[in-house]
Amino acid sequence: MSVVIPRNTPIPCVKTQTYTTEANYQTKVDVSVYEGERLKSDENNMLGEFTISGIESAKRGEPQVDVAFSIDSNGILNIGAKETATGRSKSITITNEKGRLSQEEIERMVKEAEKYAAEDEEQKGKIEAKNGLENYAYSMRNSINDEKLKDKLEAEDRETIETAINETTTWLDANQLAEKEEFDAKQKELEAICNPIMMKVYQGAGGEGGMPEGGMPGGMPGGDGGGDAGGAGPTIDEVD
Repeated sequence: MSVVIPRNTPIPCVKTQTYTTEANYQTKVDVSVYEGERLKSDENNMLGEFTISGIESAKRGEPQVDVAFSIDSNGILNIGAKETATGRSKSITITNEKGRLSQEEIERMVKEAEKYAAEDEEQKGKIEAKNGLENYAYSMRNSINDEKLKDKLEAEDRETIETAINETTTWLDANQLAEKEEFDAKQKELEAICNPIMMKVYQGAGGEGGMPEGGMPGGMPGGDGGGDAGGAGPTIDEVD
């Protein structure tokens, strides 16, 4: 779950954010909308949900779903989502009378968020570390299967990377509740195996085609492998 419109954002406003799939060949995306102050969805108030079906079947992380959130001067929330490849879209409208929190409930949730701020921050760190490891592993898998690169990889190096990725994803499946430090350590292990091989490939090719957009997945060994996989992130615009 991600925060899209923070509390006390001036209205009217429009905010857009791009999401993608979590599994290979996923053909639908569920969009759930909550209000609240906590990190976990089940600790917030659900306002509505909808599904975009029939999206293009592709590898994890390739489909792009643009979601626009707009609040008008009356506090009415409109959410629209569109999958860029097929153009399939869906939208909902949420009014002040439809399941919204009262002022008293909002104040209670704010106090709870303050009370559990340290716990939520710790949980946030775990989630970001897990997502960072998953993104690195899947980005590296996509890199070694890229048409421009796969023929430049030696068979032994490809096998080394594939084995390391498979071991990492198997570990992830079995350790979804691991600590942040464990996810970070696993990412450093995977980077230490993959990055030197990939750098050798690029150097051996004389820089042909350049580095992948954004550089090596997760950064070079010893660098910051975390970061936001979505780049600069969404923007928020006030509406006159």
